[in-house]
Amino acid sequence: MIVLAAVGVLAVLLGGYAILAVTLGGSVPRGTSVGGVDVSGLSRDQAGQRLRDRLVPRADESFRVSVRGKTYSLKPAEAGLGLDVPATVDAVYVPRSLNPVEVSKALRGGGEVAPVLTVDHTKLFAAVGRLAKEVRKNGSPGGITFAGGTAKAADPVVGYRLDIAAASGRIEQEFLRTNAPIELPVAEQKPKVDQAEVRRAMREFATPAMSGPVRVRVNGKSFEVTPAEVGAALTMVPDGAGRLTPRLDAAAFERAVADRLKIVQIEPKDASVRMFAGRPAVVPSTQGQTVPPASLARAVLAALPKSGAERVATVRTKPADAKFTTKAAQDLGVKQVVGEFTTYYPHAAYRNTNIGQAGRLIDNRLIKPGETFSLNGILGERTEANGFAKGFVIVGGRLREELGGGVSQVATTTYNAAFFAGMEDVEHRPHAFYIDRYPVGREATVYWGYLDLKWRNNTPYGVLVQAVNKQSSPGTKGSITVRLWSTKYWTVKGQTSARHNFREPKVIFDEKKGCVPQDGVRGFDVDVVRKLYRGSTLEKTETDHVRYSPEDRVTCGPAPTPTPTPTPKPKPNSKPPAAGN
Repeated sequence: MIVLAAVGVLAVLLGGYAILAVTLGGSVPRGTSVGGVDVSGLSRDQAGQRLRDRLVPRADESFRVSVRGKTYSLKPAEAGLGLDVPATVDAVYVPRSLNPVEVSKALRGGGEVAPVLTVDHTKLFAAVGRLAKEVRKNGSPGGITFAGGTAKAADPVVGYRLDIAAASGRIEQEFLRTNAPIELPVAEQKPKVDQAEVRRAMREFATPAMSGPVRVRVNGKSFEVTPAEVGAALTMVPDGAGRLTPRLDAAAFERAVADRLKIVQIEPKDASVRMFAGRPAVVPSTQGQTVPPASLARAVLAALPKSGAERVATVRTKPADAKFTTKAAQDLGVKQVVGEFTTYYPHAAYRNTNIGQAGRLIDNRLIKPGETFSLNGILGERTEANGFAKGFVIVGGRLREELGGGVSQVATTTYNAAFFAGMEDVEHRPHAFYIDRYPVGREATVYWGYLDLKWRNNTPYGVLVQAVNKQSSPGTKGSITVRLWSTKYWTVKGQTSARHNFREPKVIFDEKKGCVPQDGVRGFDVDVVRKLYRGSTLEKTETDHVRYSPEDRVTCGPAPTPTPTPTPKPKPNSKPPAAGN
């Protein structure tokens, strides 16, 4: 009987459990919400529809994030975020089941359930990375400046940056779960030098350092350095422990006091190669006695924290060798003429002035192996202050007066000397039209600003330029000779073709002020070939095609009035001609 009664009780309990499971299952438990959207008691389909109606629109709208109290907006699509409705419904829905876990879930109620998201982590990290660039604030360590000879403290600034990985995780965790801005974590960047260290450095070094001048003593002589001159080269640099340490830039400080160092030291002199008695000779270098920049900086730095008469920096000079020594000059092998050319020019006072000045400026110029000779670089702009006078130049195929007219005579002469010495032609330009006192095809013009004569020393020896000018006089031509002295390296053979492709000049009448008459010369083409040998071996062949424009015939004045052709009178009894068809 007892057994039968127990079985009956169990059957009743099981039946009641089954009824409870069936009654509670097949819907969302009571009290369930997702992202603030109530889905209690809804079927699977009803819950899905409510989420699509109420939560999906929010998942498409911009959401807010907060960084250190400032709010920013992000777009879910750009951040790779979306709502997975089916998965979210699965998370809240309880099916009809005898499973105790499901029954227990239905009895407890759902509460607030986190929405299930679709997340493209690449897009999310990229969006947070863009935000990180926007919100980042760079910190700065404390420091001290000395501009104008005054010590000034710079307070340290704490910086911060967005922690991209942690911020992305926070967004993924909080998206659609709150309407408030999502607070994103940042990492602070504390300055290496704190405020206490800045105050200490100001007190112990910076303020005393700028308190007055420092007297520098060198071998019994002395000069003063002002706080402004020291401050321009002085900095305070943090060490590994964040302690500010003074540093005086030796090179910058040497430049600041260079005028006074000249008085207390003897600069070394480089060797040179110059013409003496018609031949090149080496002028030996001389040793100097100079103040080492590093020693000067250390001595001044040590005097800066001191006061009054103790602010003295004592240093001694040391022997200093020249950068270009006597042996280096001798090793250049400047001993024989390797290229020489002479051109002649008709008398004109401006030619004597300008050709003479250009010759003086290039004379004794030493071009070391690999260096480039630049005529414009040596002469500079042709101005009266630079020793040049007004003369005729060719611009746009026409003659006109400008400062430096005639300098192309030196350019042509130098070009030919370099041509036969085998120097590398870097830049040269023939005249617009042919001038008969120059070798056809082998000539060069220069113009400040855009036309230059350049050649490179392509030998292992030095090249010394010698220029000898013989001035013209009324009825006597002048001449300019350029010689290049070195050690013979190239054997050069040149050849010029016959003139061809002739072009006739135009006739121009010009009434404008400043007109210069021209006789007119035919234009033509010519080819110049240069062959460079090392011994008997041909190393290189160069061809320069030169095209000369015609020199137009220019008459300064109005064009002549053409003489009208008289109209013949008709003969008596003559008939007019018949009209043509």
